[in-house]
Amino acid sequence: MEIHHQTFRARQIAATQNCYKNITTKIDLYKLSRNDSKFLDKLEKSIDMGNLVPDLCEYSQKRWQKVFNYAISRAKSGENETYVAISDAKPCGIVTTCMNNNEILIDAISDIPQRNKRINYTGSTLFLQLFKMAENLKAKTLKLFAITDGPFDVITKYKEMGFKDVGMADGYVEMTCNKYNIKKQIDNLSKSISYQPVRNANELSLEELI
Repeated sequence: MEIHHQTFRARQIAATQNCYKNITTKIDLYKLSRNDSKFLDKLEKSIDMGNLVPDLCEYSQKRWQKVFNYAISRAKSGENETYVAISDAKPCGIVTTCMNNNEILIDAISDIPQRNKRINYTGSTLFLQLFKMAENLKAKTLKLFAITDGPFDVITKYKEMGFKDVGMADGYVEMTCNKYNIKKQIDNLSKSISYQPVRNANELSLEELI
């Protein structure tokens, strides 16, 4: 699933780079517009976790597929803001958020695997974007609902990123990160991720990609 010609009208907001075990990975971040529903439809139809991660057990494949599909459905909400991570000309992650007063809800977030592997630091790069967004908007908290039965232990990961669990809700763990930890996490993630904002980028109007 290579992106030679992209269909979505998105605006690049940052170019990032990380290094893990001497492997450098570049990830570009795009903010989708409301004109991107066709791109989201095609992306959803193109992602089959059974084919992309065949080494993962069937249960985990289905859970990951469910998380990804939910992220796509929330990205289609007109009230949400959605960011897509692109690496090596292919989507590798998606996150969608909504604002409620001084709180930002991370409505859904999902890695998108490539060639039976996750792209290094995709989740961390998306979270760095979220923390920067929260800081710019002067949000008091970031909130999410972490699944307890997903393909990976996300709760431990979120705690490492400054989130604290504040309760259970229908099989999910409600977690929040306050403005003080947001600043700490920006500083911490910036040690391993080079983040370069792209200023005054035009929307991309590109052709079929998937």
